[in-house]
Formats: sequence, C-alpha cells, structure tokens
Amino acid sequence: MLQDFAASAVIRALNHLAERESWARATLKPFAGRSAQLEAPPFLLVLGIDAEGRFAPAGGAPDVTVSIDPLQVPAALLDPKAMMRNVRLSGDAEFAQALSQVLQRLRPEPEDELARFVGDAAAVRIVGLLRGALAQAREGGQRLAASTVDYFVTENPMLVARGEVERFTQTIHQLRDAVERLEKRLQQLEARR
Repeated sequence: MLQDFAASAVIRALNHLAERESWARATLKPFAGRSAQLEAPPFLLVLGIDAEGRFAPAGGAPDVTVSIDPLQVPAALLDPKAMMRNVRLSGDAEFAQALSQVLQRLRPEPEDELARFVGDAAAVRIVGLLRGALAQAREGGQRLAASTVDYFVTENPMLVARGEVERFTQTIHQLRDAVERLEKRLQQLEARR
C-alpha cells in the first residue's frame, strides 16, 4: 500500500512537471502502452505511458528496467542529472532513451509553484534564500570534510597524506632500481674473476 501511494505521488509530480512541457509529452506519446520499472533499492517504481504521453500507473512485465545507484538519489534532489550517472538499463533501448531524456530535462520551477501562494517577488526571494542556504550547507560540509582529513593526517596521524604516499612509493622505486644496478655490477665483477 505504501509502495502504491509513493508511486501515485511520483506519477502526479511527473505529470505536473510534464503538463508545462509539451515536448515531454510529444517525446513519450509514441511509447503509449509501454511501461518502465525504476529501481533504486529499496524503492521500486513502475511507470506506464498513456495515449497522451503522460505517466500512468502500470502493471505486468516492464518493457524497460532502469536500475539506479541508490547513493545517487540524494544528489538528484540538487541535480536531476546526477541520478542518471550510474544507471543500468535493460529492455527496449529506444524507450529507455526517450524516458531518460524526459526525466533528465524535466525541471521543477519552484518559483512558479510558490508564486501562486505568495506572489512572484516573494517566491523569487524565498527560493533564492533556500538555494543560498543549500549552497552554504554544501560548502560547510566540504570544509568540515577537509578539516577532518587534515586532522587525521597532520594532528593525529591515523592517515597518510597522498603526497607522503607518492614520495614513499618513489623512494621504493629508486631503491629497487639501485638494488638492480648493484646486482648487475656484482654479476659483472664475478664474471671478471
């Protein structure tokens, strides 16, 4: 039941986005009656295409299966193309291509949606503030990760810096080359005896 509710919500959201984009419906219309199964464990969603090129609930065997790396799902909230980076497709390649194109290009317009409730100017400001907050959170996370790595490399050396590993590897290679030269030299000296 929860799976059906989630599928219904996703279908409504996708159709809402596709309503404004006639190209999306035109792209999917030739594939009416086909269905696609989207897998991002633990989630499973089956989407059908109706005669108008809209998304609809579907049953039965899917014509195409799209397996998405579940680690890419959170990134897709900020960048829809991120989800399609590590994808496995099986089934009807032409349908999969069209579906992928539509899903990657459908973009929510939060300003338009919010403007209906608070007006255009307020919607632009609110969305701008939210985008700024997300950018600051992302930047803060990157700084925290860099500080953590720096701590574990320099202050409490539990990890080794990349430069140190490269220098160590280079020293090992130089030592190996020197040992090989020494062995050749010893072989030459023994051959002279």
